[in-house]
Amino acid sequence: MQNLSVLIVEDCVIQRLYATRLLHQLAITDISYAANGEQALERLAAKVADVVLVDLEMGVMNGIELLRHIARQKLCAKVIIASAKDPLLLTSVTTMAEADGLTILGTLSKPISIDLLTLCLKKAQHQQVTKQDSRPVFNISSEMLRRAMETDQFTLVYQPIVPADKSMPVAAEVLARWTHPELGPVSPDQFIEAAERFHLIEPLSLMLLQQALSQLKLWNRQRVFVNLSFNLSALSLPDTLFMNRIMQIAQEQEISADQLMFEVTESADFTDLASSIANLASLRLRGFSIAIDDYGTGYANTQQLLRVPANRLKLDRSMVSNVTEGSQQFVILANTIQMAKQLGLSVVAEGIETQAEANALTALGVEYQQGYYHSRPLDAEALIQYLQQ
Repeated sequence: MQNLSVLIVEDCVIQRLYATRLLHQLAITDISYAANGEQALERLAAKVADVVLVDLEMGVMNGIELLRHIARQKLCAKVIIASAKDPLLLTSVTTMAEADGLTILGTLSKPISIDLLTLCLKKAQHQQVTKQDSRPVFNISSEMLRRAMETDQFTLVYQPIVPADKSMPVAAEVLARWTHPELGPVSPDQFIEAAERFHLIEPLSLMLLQQALSQLKLWNRQRVFVNLSFNLSALSLPDTLFMNRIMQIAQEQEISADQLMFEVTESADFTDLASSIANLASLRLRGFSIAIDDYGTGYANTQQLLRVPANRLKLDRSMVSNVTEGSQQFVILANTIQMAKQLGLSVVAEGIETQAEANALTALGVEYQQGYYHSRPLDAEALIQYLQQ
């Protein structure tokens, strides 16, 4: 973590020295200081910092005002909040900052714990590496996308969904990858958005499902049993012909309905609600499972639990990030998981990156976990090797 630069914004000299000592223990030496919000803005204007460690209570421009200025002026993206204020206030400030576009690496109670500070800074470093390795943005045309589908440029990888109880079935989420022969790898966010925009999401989804279920059929014949989880676009849900074709492909590939789960995320484009729910309910009646994806963010909220005929809930990474036993986040998660179980939903936690997160979620009784802590997405052969460990 020695490559990170940190700006400490704290009006108490003792607290500044304490935070500095912790950072030195973590081999971070590129440290600058500000005693209030105004000084912090001056420091950030003169020198970019990777992370701002900010207190909320300061005499001249408090931390809340500072965060809003940082976001509006785009002076720094990653922030750690350290405060002795109550957890509800910290949660509200975090929500405000994230709505402004900042990445809140964590909210730390004073005195700062070096273990929690380490987790926050590791996340910052991971995001920094990810940003450096991120794929470029391409101007995808409908012709380019059609050509990719016609020439088999799309491949699949599978990320294990690990059961807490070894007696439960192993599962894997199907993830699409596109490598263009000239441009190289194209981000899934980019090509999925393009497929939706050009009204190609249905044929793309059916093509990928055909690939996934052909592989699943092969595994079944090899007596390697795994359930698959496949994402559906909200735009496709009202299309009854599309949904019928899904069931037809499963039948053609001799796939049992209980081996296949469909993940859906309600969005602003979830327009024909009645038809969407009718089609999802039909899938459930046929024995397929439905998961509400990205729960805890955007449009994925408690209202979905009342109207989407789901039998699984996937908790978004934002809900499980840096969760520790006894924290306010832990309490919120516990209530969410309890509610899900009372509604008969099994629960998956996505984006698990640390052992501490895995332990906390196990303590909460989460049935399944998914994330880099357990495994990165794997190709078909590597998945079998992973399952046979």
